[in-house]
Amino acid sequence: MKFFKIVFLGVLLLLSTSFSNSHPIKLTSSLIQIFPEDNVLMVECRVFIDDFTFSMNDTFTKDFNASELSPEHIRGMEKYFERYYKIIINNEIYALTYISSEVFEKQNVLSIKFLKKVPTIKKGDQICIKNTLFFEDFGYLQSNKMTVRIPPFISEKYFEVTSLDKPITLNLE
Repeated sequence: MKFFKIVFLGVLLLLSTSFSNSHPIKLTSSLIQIFPEDNVLMVECRVFIDDFTFSMNDTFTKDFNASELSPEHIRGMEKYFERYYKIIINNEIYALTYISSEVFEKQNVLSIKFLKKVPTIKKGDQICIKNTLFFEDFGYLQSNKMTVRIPPFISEKYFEVTSLDKPITLNLE
């Protein structure tokens, strides 16, 4: 009898969470790249539109619409990324500046591009990436995948962040 109660509660929990979220996958995908010839940091981040809208609304902006971005929405996105996606070079935080975005409606995906002028990257520098997007909203269900390119130091390296307390630290050799 105890077994059936546990199974029943498990099924009930599963059903209640499946209707509250429109999709079961909670992840972001990012490309972080430094262009040494221009000293420019580029971040392209792909998020699910409904998750991003849920996280943005009321705290960072009102009535967020990924297909029709207003100046208020763009400021809200920059503030959101300033809080949850930090790029730190030699202990200095570089806030990202919105450049463009593209909506992939069928896939429910928003691709957002940011640029930031940074100092010349050299041997011995340290870069720290703190990507905590959506962890406050989705907790352990969230996963943030990142590809990092920092020529000539890192041609391409992959990372996955699955909790709030796991920043990525890169010591350039």
